[in-house]
Amino acid sequence: MSPETTERYRRAVEKRDVTLALSAFAPDVVVHSPLTSRVRFTGHAELGPLLEVAYSHLRDVRFHTDTGDEKTRVVVYTARIGGEEMEEATVLKLNEEGLIAEATLFVRPLPGLVALMDAFGPDIARRNGRTFAARLLAVAAKPLLAMVRSGDRHAVPLAGPRTP
Repeated sequence: MSPETTERYRRAVEKRDVTLALSAFAPDVVVHSPLTSRVRFTGHAELGPLLEVAYSHLRDVRFHTDTGDEKTRVVVYTARIGGEEMEEATVLKLNEEGLIAEATLFVRPLPGLVALMDAFGPDIARRNGRTFAARLLAVAAKPLLAMVRSGDRHAVPLAGPRTP
């Protein structure tokens, strides 16, 4: 990815500009979900609505890492979603024209990932005309989000090093 393409991708995410973002992706791009290996988005027609959903929920996006070569780049940013902090690393595979041909997303920590699932799942299902699935996803994620938030605050620190 040329520095111009990397900058275009980053600027698009920070500005929530779907059109600018799509210009950095190959028309037949494949995007792999951070939630499951069973879901992927292929081409601009599927990626555009995903970006619209993402940009409607992500706040305070700040890129801090951009590394790699002309075939593979890794970009990393921090953001907030649904009151949770998150960090996303994206592995970008580039085609001969320097456009993103494949993107694989990784999100941490767990409360941020579950908040992403809670926010994105229903919206994406609605945009795909699956209203029943949207309602189901909106309800199904709530107990998991509550459990993960509670565990992050109360249980996970019990496994950490002892502090004097």
